[in-house]
Amino acid sequence: MKQIKPYLMALAPPIFFFSWWQLANWAYQYFSCEGGLKNLQPCLVGAINIVPFLGIGLFWCRLALFAAVPLSVFFCAVIMSRQLGNNARKNEQ
Repeated sequence: MKQIKPYLMALAPPIFFFSWWQLANWAYQYFSCEGGLKNLQPCLVGAINIVPFLGIGLFWCRLALFAAVPLSVFFCAVIMSRQLGNNARKNEQ
């Protein structure tokens, strides 16, 4: 596991989606936003309405995690198999 960069690139999408989901969940509670997921009332932080951020974070990021996690596991497995195959070829020579 010399090269960590490919693994970080493979794991970046689920980490991003999970972080956004948790940040939106925290903002919903911290700023005392009201309403359910489908009927959020305007939630203002200063003069900025954060409802689009909350909608993406609380709904779409959860859905994206269902696709991102298996794909990331698959890509990590492919990267690991390539690295192990390269190491085996080096040891043969």
